[in-house]
Amino acid sequence: MGDFIVLYGALLAALFMRYYGYEGLAPIKAHYVPFAIIFSVWLIVFGSFGLYDLKFMRNGKLFLYRLLRAVSINFILAILFFYLLPFFQIEPRRNLFLITILGTIFLLSWRSLFNLAVVRTPSSRVLFIGITKEAFDLARFLLAHPQLGYQPAAFGIPDEINTSSLPFPHAKNGSAIPHINISKNLPHILTEQKIETIVITRDIKENRIFVKMLFEAIPLGVSVVEFTTFHEMLTGKVPMSLIEEIWFIENLIGSRRRIYEFFKRGLDIFLATAVGIPATILTLFIIAAIKLDSKGSAFFIQRRIGKDGKTFLLMKFRSMVAYAESMGGYKGEGRDPRHTRVGAFLRATYLDELPQIINILKGEMSFIGPRPERPQYVEELKKNIAFYEMRLLVPPGITGWAQINMENDASVEDAPEKMQYDLYYIKNRSFTLDLLIAIKTAFTLLQRHGR
Repeated sequence: MGDFIVLYGALLAALFMRYYGYEGLAPIKAHYVPFAIIFSVWLIVFGSFGLYDLKFMRNGKLFLYRLLRAVSINFILAILFFYLLPFFQIEPRRNLFLITILGTIFLLSWRSLFNLAVVRTPSSRVLFIGITKEAFDLARFLLAHPQLGYQPAAFGIPDEINTSSLPFPHAKNGSAIPHINISKNLPHILTEQKIETIVITRDIKENRIFVKMLFEAIPLGVSVVEFTTFHEMLTGKVPMSLIEEIWFIENLIGSRRRIYEFFKRGLDIFLATAVGIPATILTLFIIAAIKLDSKGSAFFIQRRIGKDGKTFLLMKFRSMVAYAESMGGYKGEGRDPRHTRVGAFLRATYLDELPQIINILKGEMSFIGPRPERPQYVEELKKNIAFYEMRLLVPPGITGWAQINMENDASVEDAPEKMQYDLYYIKNRSFTLDLLIAIKTAFTLLQRHGR
């Protein structure tokens, strides 16, 4: 809302500069409706570039870089909007340039004030009960991102635990986050430390003594949340090392969303048809280019594992020389000399994924979901990653939650982290989450230099 108001402020400032002394309000009124549409689209672009992601809302170099790129994209979109849809009857050339410049300056000023206010706003003080590596890591994450609104205040530890060798996280002033004996008088500790949120691990949740102590803290108005839920809320992924079979029973049993799945399948068919018809013409040119550039089939077909562990044949345009797999190399290696010239372009533009529209129409894939893996990778990962088969509960997709959150999701070494994001998607899948993934994927293509 603040960004929208600031952008309208830039509009009014630009119109005042351009039409000062002009008799009548007609030129000004003519800009209100079209720019309401334009600014709404701009906010979506800002969101796709992560400008509403709390992890990036500090005015660092990364935020400035993303803002400038988003503004550049928005400027181009506005030009296309006005010149492809000229019925608004305004000549925005100079106005649009001036609005964009003022909007960028106003946004930077507004965000600086906003971040200053956020930093000075008191954070919710958090008491972690239960000592785990994941709790320490999350505390460090919160210390590095104070704009999330949570401040690690202390670690609550029973008196039977020896803390002398534990690597407690350090705050910015260099002092370690204190550890407090909570075996007695927990309400007094909560009041003294001004605790607003208690984060507990599952073993604490199952300990009757500590549960009784937490019960006594209810009148203080303190929030109590389980660690896995707290971690998931802040990071967008499920901590695999802390979940057991009970987590899947509590979160995934009965999680089939029939209405969502029905309409998602219908939307997949509609979009695949809408994209596939015009893509047919493009496909002819791509096939010709591949054939002229190198010998072999224009298509690359490979077995992948889909929903419920069923095998299907995934289709891509061939981007490597024929028989490239027999030449060595491995998945996730980055730039590969086995790529052809046309193949490198197809991968850089993601056009090699276009034939997967056929997989979507056949019901083997969806536009959005966990990426499908090869059978040999699945068998290997099942041995090394607990509950890996759970990611096969939903249809695989061309893009997914892991793809928009990870720099590299292709290597086997990154599979454990990818699994955490995939489980988050499976648990929380919805039209809203799918829309967010689709928007961020579209603009990820503009931010990256291929694969």
